[in-house]
Amino acid sequence: MLARMLRIGVGLEALAAITLVTVLGAWMVPPLAVAIILMFPIAVHGIPLAIEFITGAIVDRRPVARLGPLALLKVWLAETWRSFKVFNIDQPWRADYPEPDIVPQPGRPAVLFIHGYMCNRGTWRPWLTSGGLAVRWNCATVNLEPVFAALDRYPELIHAAIERLRAASGAERVTLVCHSMGGLAARAYLRAYGPHAVGRVVTISTPHHGTLFARLGHGENTRQMRRACEFVRQLAASDEPVEFICFASHHDNMIVPRDGQVLDSAEAVWFERIGHLAMTDNDEVRAKLIEVVERPLPQATAPRSGAAN
Repeated sequence: MLARMLRIGVGLEALAAITLVTVLGAWMVPPLAVAIILMFPIAVHGIPLAIEFITGAIVDRRPVARLGPLALLKVWLAETWRSFKVFNIDQPWRADYPEPDIVPQPGRPAVLFIHGYMCNRGTWRPWLTSGGLAVRWNCATVNLEPVFAALDRYPELIHAAIERLRAASGAERVTLVCHSMGGLAARAYLRAYGPHAVGRVVTISTPHHGTLFARLGHGENTRQMRRACEFVRQLAASDEPVEFICFASHHDNMIVPRDGQVLDSAEAVWFERIGHLAMTDNDEVRAKLIEVVERPLPQATAPRSGAAN
């Protein structure tokens, strides 16, 4: 569903660029027209991202979050390019790549990757193909659909994906690696199904305490990511039943305030000069993820009384 929506969006971007060049054609030379057509889709991503970074800098007054103009420009350019690749290439056209092969080896880490808002499994393509994580671990992905549904709709999908991975790999417990909204969906899963099938959760740029930008999104799931909303308060009403490690960026452009990426009871791993989507295709983040996932899992938690099977 999302891939089709994004393909339409890519087509509209191309049409808008061609229309702009046609309207301005009498005042420009052909090389400039070609440049506009090529750069227009990137600008569609870059301009909103610039607004997000500026807002983040205004709200986040911590010294560690302050960057000079050149450093901030580099972070913005990297995030703009990553956003373009995710929403114009990987998610609309390449999200149907084959699921990684599963080795029936219980001692091998079993990892389920859960994407964020307005994303699909294409988000993880760099790490699971050229990034080599599928060679080290038994990896699986899941698409959270409907795209704009309430987060309460996703635990069933996550449960089914976890059970498929457990059955294929022989692993008793899996690790969940979640980007952005995916971390909230994982927490909703734990409350619905209990912790017995999960050994560890790694969240990457997740709005655990909400984000100001959720007010600008579409769908019930964005309303559940607002600061101090009822859904966020409900999740916070009970402790997490498994080990959580929260990866967070001091310069995240989407999660504002930025300290909302970390749970009080979790291990916090902070990164610098990396944007929100860029966290899912960054060598430093990938190296730390390998270290965390390959730690021995904590002692298993007994199945919760009354949890769904």
